[in-house]
Amino acid sequence: MVSRRAFLGKSLTLSAGVAFSSAARSYAQTDTPVAFTAGSGPVLHIPADFIGLGYEMSSVAPIGLLSAGNSRYVQLIRGLGPRGVLRVGGIVADYTRYEPDGTIVTEPQNTVINRASIEQFSAFLKKIGWKAIWSVNFAQGSIDDAVQEAKAVTSILGREVLALEIGNEVENLARSSHPFRQAPYTYEIYRKEYQEWREAILRAVPHIRFAAPDTASSVEWVEQMAKDANGEVQLLTTHYYRNNQRNGSAEQLTYPDPKLRDTLTRLRAASQASGIPWRMCETNSFSGGGRPGVSDSFLGALWTLDFMLLMASYGCSGVNIETGVNQLGFVSSYSPVQDDGRANNTAGAPYYGMLAFAVAQKSGSDLLPLSFDALGLNITAYLLGHGTTPRALVVINREADRDVPVSTEHLGLQSYTAMRLRAPSPEAKNGVTFAGSAVATEGGWQPAEVEPAHGHEVIVPRMSAVVLCAPGQTT
Repeated sequence: MVSRRAFLGKSLTLSAGVAFSSAARSYAQTDTPVAFTAGSGPVLHIPADFIGLGYEMSSVAPIGLLSAGNSRYVQLIRGLGPRGVLRVGGIVADYTRYEPDGTIVTEPQNTVINRASIEQFSAFLKKIGWKAIWSVNFAQGSIDDAVQEAKAVTSILGREVLALEIGNEVENLARSSHPFRQAPYTYEIYRKEYQEWREAILRAVPHIRFAAPDTASSVEWVEQMAKDANGEVQLLTTHYYRNNQRNGSAEQLTYPDPKLRDTLTRLRAASQASGIPWRMCETNSFSGGGRPGVSDSFLGALWTLDFMLLMASYGCSGVNIETGVNQLGFVSSYSPVQDDGRANNTAGAPYYGMLAFAVAQKSGSDLLPLSFDALGLNITAYLLGHGTTPRALVVINREADRDVPVSTEHLGLQSYTAMRLRAPSPEAKNGVTFAGSAVATEGGWQPAEVEPAHGHEVIVPRMSAVVLCAPGQTT
C-alpha cells in the first residue's frame, strides 16, 4: 500500500510494470520514473466479499428497486464481483418499522417494510450471489419489535444474512436535536442495552451473527466492544466520511485525510487483538449525500478506488460504499449506482472506481508489501497477488498537471497488460471509462482497450489511474 506526502511519511509500496504501445507513448515522458520494489511486511488477504454497497432502509422497502426483476441493477452489482455484501440500515433505520402485512412507506422519517419487501430483497440477493448486513431499529423500536423483525429476516433471507446490526451510529443517540436517549449516553449504558437486545434476539434466532457497534466515527466504542465482546460479536463495524457535504471540497478528495491513518491503525489493532474482523460498513466521500460536482465527478472515482485499497491495506474485511436515496430523501450525488426516479439505474462516476478495484481483486486476492519513493508526487500504489506472487498493480496519479512515469523493473514482473481509468477532466461526470469502455445502459461492462506490456516503464497520465494485470485476468 502507498500514499502521498505526510500521510505515511516514508517510502511506499507497489507492483508490476511495463511501457506500452501507441496510446501510452502519446503521453510525454520527461521525469525520472518512480521505481517500485518489493517491500517488507505481511501479506494481507482481501476477503472475497470485501466489496459492498450500503443503503438506507427506505431503499429496501419499495417493490421494484432491489428486485431480481431489475435487470440493470442486477447487472451493475454482478459487474463488481460474484460475492459481496449489501448493508441496509442508515439513519432511516431509526425511523423504520417492520409490519408483516403493512402498507409499504418510504419516507425518510417514516419507513415501513413488510414481508413482501423482504421476500423481494431475498430474491435479489440470490440473483446477485451476495449477502446482507441488516439493521434493526434500536433508536425507537422495542426489543419485541426487533425479535419479530429478526425472525422474519432470517427465515426469509436464510444463508444470505451475514450479520444483524442492533442500531445505527449508536454513540450519537443522545446528540441530535431530537435525541433518542437521555444524555450522557455512555458506552457502558449502550453495552447494557445492546446485551439485553442481543440475548432476546438470540433466544428467538439461535446462531445468528451480530455486527457491532456500528458507530458514526467513534473508534473508542469499537475498541471497547472488541475488548469485551466475549464471543458476542462476529463483526466490528463503523462508518467514515471525509467530511460533511457543506464543508467538503475537491481538494479533500485529492489528498489523504490526515486524521485517517491513526483511525485505521487503531481499528486494525482492535481487530487483531480480539480476532474479530472489522468492516467499514457505511462510507463515502461527504455525508449528507455528497457534494454535487465533486462526489459525482471523476475525482470521486479516483478517490473511491484509492480508499478501498487503503482500507484493505489496514486489514479491513470489507467496505460498503453508500449509494441511492439518503436520509434526506434524495439520491445522493456520491452514489455509485444512480437512480433517475423512473426505475432507471445507471453507473455513476464512483462506480468506475469500484469496478477498477474489482478487476484488480480478481487478479490478486492478497495485498503485497510494496516500496517506492514517490518523489514528492501525489501518487498512490498497491500491489496485489496470490500469496507472494504479484498479479496486479494499481497506480493512482492525482497530480493536476504532471504525467508520471513509473518503473517496475525491480519487481520481476513480465507479460502484463494495462487497463486505464480516465475521463475528460477531474470534474467530469460523464465520459468516464475504464479500459476504454463505459458501462452499458443495461448495466454490463467489457474492456475495449487492454494495452500489451513492452518493457518495464508505464506512463500514468495526470488525474488518472492504471491497473496492470496478468493476462487473462481482465474480465
